Amino acid sequence: MWVSTSARRPFFLSFLLCLIVSLLSFILQPFQPFQSIAHRGASFYAPENTMAAFQKAVDLGFDFIEFDVQLSKDSQLVVIHDADVQRTTDGVGYIRNLTIKEIKLLDAGSWFSPEFSNERIPLLEEVLQQFGGKIGLLIEMKSSKNQPQLTKLLSDTLMKYVDNGLKPSTLKVQSFNINEIKKFHELSPTVSSGILLEKPLNILHFETYSQYASFLSVNHQLLSKSIIHQAKQYGFDIYSWTIKKQYQFLMMQRLGVNAIISDEECKESNSRLLTLIFQL
Repeated sequence: MWVSTSARRPFFLSFLLCLIVSLLSFILQPFQPFQSIAHRGASFYAPENTMAAFQKAVDLGFDFIEFDVQLSKDSQLVVIHDADVQRTTDGVGYIRNLTIKEIKLLDAGSWFSPEFSNERIPLLEEVLQQFGGKIGLLIEMKSSKNQPQLTKLLSDTLMKYVDNGLKPSTLKVQSFNINEIKKFHELSPTVSSGILLEKPLNILHFETYSQYASFLSVNHQLLSKSIIHQAKQYGFDIYSWTIKKQYQFLMMQRLGVNAIISDEECKESNSRLLTLIFQL
């Protein structure tokens, strides 16, 4: 059946009005304050998981730096994301098969830029000594399948610094491995622990998680207001990862996350939100 242009016009105007009202409703929601967490340090500006990236995060005013730890062959806690060194250094081999002496010979910066050619893979102890108390530290325990002693060593190391005056509130530990987070919480109950999630959240598990985790670190694509509301009913803080586009900062603030893990700092302002929405 043919419908005249004039008959379709009211429908289009109603649709446009609804769209404008929805956008304004979204825009006028108050921004929620959040903690800024530098993903593997300020990894947009310097090679990831290096002292240069961590110092850049301090300079930019981030609240926390996020980084990864795993064990070397001689059972030292090493700050690196991958299980092997090939992607971010000039070497080859798995961290678990290399000694600290061998690891410290590797160039961990030239792949990013020649100006970082002297960067080395840091040890957790070096990061704690240089940045403990200057900026918060969010530490991800990598898979402990091949290094079951990692959790105990991490707890012992952090507790040593806490006993020497480092505030527990400046330390957080997270992992995808729920059993290891449970173990870490039992060993270090004063340090906040969290679960990393990259699959849809199962709210039936929230009560169990809340017994040993105080925050959930969630892939930002899985987050919604209803999920965040339900998680907060169980006392969780919600961290979103990893934000790489500026408009996503605003989206996460509108959802009400407690912390945003990102490679770079948030630069966008309220006044640009409408423009950014229309660019989606």
